[in-house]
Amino acid sequence: MKNLIYIIIALFTFSSCENMLEEEVYDTRTVEDIYETPESANAVVLGVLKSLGAYNYYSAQMHQVLGFHSGLTGRRTGANSAKPLAQMKVTPSTAWIDKTYDGMYETIASANFVISTTDSVPDNDIEKNARGVALFSRAVSYFNLVRMYGGTPLVLEPILNEEEAHVPRATKDLVYKQIEKDLNEAWEFLYEVQPLTAMPSKWAAKAFMAKLYLRIASESNAADDWTKARDYAVEVITSGPYNLVPKYNDLFNLSKEFSSESIFELAFATVPDGGCAFPNIKGPHQTTEGASFGAWGRVIVLRAAYDRMLAAVGGVEDERMKLGALTNWNRHNGTIAISYPIKKGTKIDDVATSYLFYPGINKWNDPGSLNRNTAGNNFIVCRLAEMYLIAAEAENELNPLSQTAIDYLNIIRTRSRNSGSTGLPADYTTADFTTQEELMNAIMDERLVELVGELHTWFDARRRGVEYLTGVFNAHNDNLDYIKSAEGQSIYGTGIFKSANDFYFPTDEASVERNLLLPIPATVIQSNNAIGIEDQNPGY
Repeated sequence: MKNLIYIIIALFTFSSCENMLEEEVYDTRTVEDIYETPESANAVVLGVLKSLGAYNYYSAQMHQVLGFHSGLTGRRTGANSAKPLAQMKVTPSTAWIDKTYDGMYETIASANFVISTTDSVPDNDIEKNARGVALFSRAVSYFNLVRMYGGTPLVLEPILNEEEAHVPRATKDLVYKQIEKDLNEAWEFLYEVQPLTAMPSKWAAKAFMAKLYLRIASESNAADDWTKARDYAVEVITSGPYNLVPKYNDLFNLSKEFSSESIFELAFATVPDGGCAFPNIKGPHQTTEGASFGAWGRVIVLRAAYDRMLAAVGGVEDERMKLGALTNWNRHNGTIAISYPIKKGTKIDDVATSYLFYPGINKWNDPGSLNRNTAGNNFIVCRLAEMYLIAAEAENELNPLSQTAIDYLNIIRTRSRNSGSTGLPADYTTADFTTQEELMNAIMDERLVELVGELHTWFDARRRGVEYLTGVFNAHNDNLDYIKSAEGQSIYGTGIFKSANDFYFPTDEASVERNLLLPIPATVIQSNNAIGIEDQNPGY
């Protein structure tokens, strides 16, 4: 049957340096032909990776949804219909939550096509690698889905008719098992060194196993799960072909992409149909250097999170905070913007400043961007620093306050100092901590400083459950700059500034539990006959 199937495939070409898939040229081939040559196989596989970088996924919408709703980062502006995300008052009809959900399933559909047209025991290395990339991409998307929306329909074959589109929710545990199965198979099939840098190698599958078990262990608190998280991370550190880049800033340098630290990186190019939007969604307001337009600056760092980051690095901004929580910047129009904790009205170099209330995320910039949706910055989905932090956290759970856990943490801090962060304090020692929880909090703070803006903070705020997320919400509420009187009037008290974008987060147990997940989108319940109102997440 396989030899009789005919399909339309999109053949994609690369821009310079293999930076992004650009043009589409359509051709008709048999399935058997597709996996005979690297060129035809790569065309199909790169199409799967392109779907990961679509606007509704890693290019834009996932950054907005998770950025607004994190509790550590928030919303400065962007679509009033999405404001409930920033208020922790999401409903099944809130803007964009359906877009990210759909974007992930579009990638799963692309991956399922490749998986269905390759053998479970592939005939040649080209077919093996194609199947491996598809399995890995499907695993990444299900990993995002289950963390954001909970148990979700497991669609493992191409949907050929309307009846097949009605699939019930699988349990969270079943989704985890499928992700593990896909990653294990991807490890077996993927090339160790890919001929195209945009493709994930087998080590990406191993790294995502560490990420998967970090999530599972955070929920189960089982020693076996923590052991797997640690051991997978350590295997990537010790056996994988990766090294931390010497200078933190180089991770986001447009001319130094696909670095030795990058484990899985999505490629984009500055072309009308191939760029990405996240650098301008997250870039500090009106900063696109060299361009005639300015970044939207929609996603910002909340003030309590900034305070937490600053304390973690000893009270003096290190190089990571200068990119991840910027407090003053030059706008593209020649003016200067400042934010918390700088006081409103402060001059920089005797120049008047405008005040924007929140620190900005300044990790990505493309001066050659054609518009706000076509930046050419790659996005690193997974990098080696995260493996060190996973190893540190898991080791501390297994052997509280161990020197090994502290050593993993210090490797990250040392790189920051070597990047020019002279104010960062000396390495941690066992004398700095008296309890396991203190070291755990230090590791979580280091994750925030190191990874802010890189789609980790939403998950980190939630994976340890209601108590941890309540602490995040309480810290935010304690930092708000105004309270409401009994008559509903604003009273400005101990806070520094008034901001129209500050919202009190609900901290009763039911509300916090509700915000551990996003709701199943209303459009899904309306269109999928196998999912009803009774299947909705708690509190929605």
